Amino acid sequence: MSGYLEGAEEPLTRAITEIHEEVGLASGQINLLRIGEPLRAFDAESDTVWVVHPFLFESKSDSVRLDWENVEYKWVKPEDLAAYQTVPKLRETLDRVLHDLQRVPTSLASVNHKVEQLEEDRVHGASFLGRQGVMLLSEAAEVSDARDAASLFFHLLLVALRLRNAQPAMANIWNLTGRLLYRVDQGRSGESVSEVRELIQREAARILEQAADDSENASRTATQVLPGEGSILTHSYSNTVRRSLELGFKGGRRLHVYATESYPGLEGKQFAKELIALGVPVTLIADSAVSAVMRNVKLVLVGADSVLRDGSLVHKTGTMDIGVSAKKYGVPLYSTCESVKFSVRDFLGEPLQLQSALFDVTPPDLISGYITELGRLAPGQVKARLKDLQRDVYP
Repeated sequence: MSGYLEGAEEPLTRAITEIHEEVGLASGQINLLRIGEPLRAFDAESDTVWVVHPFLFESKSDSVRLDWENVEYKWVKPEDLAAYQTVPKLRETLDRVLHDLQRVPTSLASVNHKVEQLEEDRVHGASFLGRQGVMLLSEAAEVSDARDAASLFFHLLLVALRLRNAQPAMANIWNLTGRLLYRVDQGRSGESVSEVRELIQREAARILEQAADDSENASRTATQVLPGEGSILTHSYSNTVRRSLELGFKGGRRLHVYATESYPGLEGKQFAKELIALGVPVTLIADSAVSAVMRNVKLVLVGADSVLRDGSLVHKTGTMDIGVSAKKYGVPLYSTCESVKFSVRDFLGEPLQLQSALFDVTPPDLISGYITELGRLAPGQVKARLKDLQRDVYP
């Protein structure tokens, strides 16, 4: 059953009230078994995001007294829920409370350790870590000791929820793992454990292949904004930017790159080394030297960790200052990335906690556009793309 919060009412209070009103069970006739992590659901008809607070109760009585809102009831098994028409996201809500998602099973200890390592990773970029998240879900399916398909899915969900919070600034970890969960959820009913494992491996491989294709296509599309000759400014490390510059240089463009050191991680040094190895002329500069060289730059091209629903860019700290300087000198600033880096998390209103020493948010008025595998998008077009993207991401 479900209900709506009224004013500043506590979710648990409302849940107990709804149980009493709709099925006639008083607080003394029920036991609270588990409180699940809230999830959010987008309602396209009302253009509204609903925040759902899951609770699991045990009834001490099988006697139900319906109120005026209902005409009949039936006790059903959780695995049969998909056969019934219910309120939106009821099955996903139930997933949050049927099992204890706070306790890591022994069989998943090694995978959980790798999730913790991913959380501490300050070397690799978002594209790499997003793919790593998918591979960790695939590994979880292999090592899980689940004896039925439902338990295997819950093991997958447990790891995915931890991955979502491991690197909150990187939208593609949430989106890629959520895409895998969605596809597995759609195909798990009535399947054996071995069949669900095969489904997970198959879909993980498809998602990883698509991610690689999208990155390559975004890079190729980005070559369209590269000048025939002149200087380009980059910031931090981006595989998509590196590949775009490689393609442009090999395609005959006479390019020179200013690469910032990108303090504090100094990812720009590695980026510069890789460009030099490709034969691209590079000048490595301190972050503080951006304004001094901007008058000599024709284009700023950076990657992305996340793109927010209002068209803002989450990227390495210092990006916003670069955007301010670029606007002052009339230099276009483009971000090239796969559209899977558009943040479903932000679209659904999930809190986004960023480490200020590592990331900043560049507002949309400083962004000339996003270059993705879908083509060139203005910041104002991001929200529409997110409405499509979130449909295939498990909430």
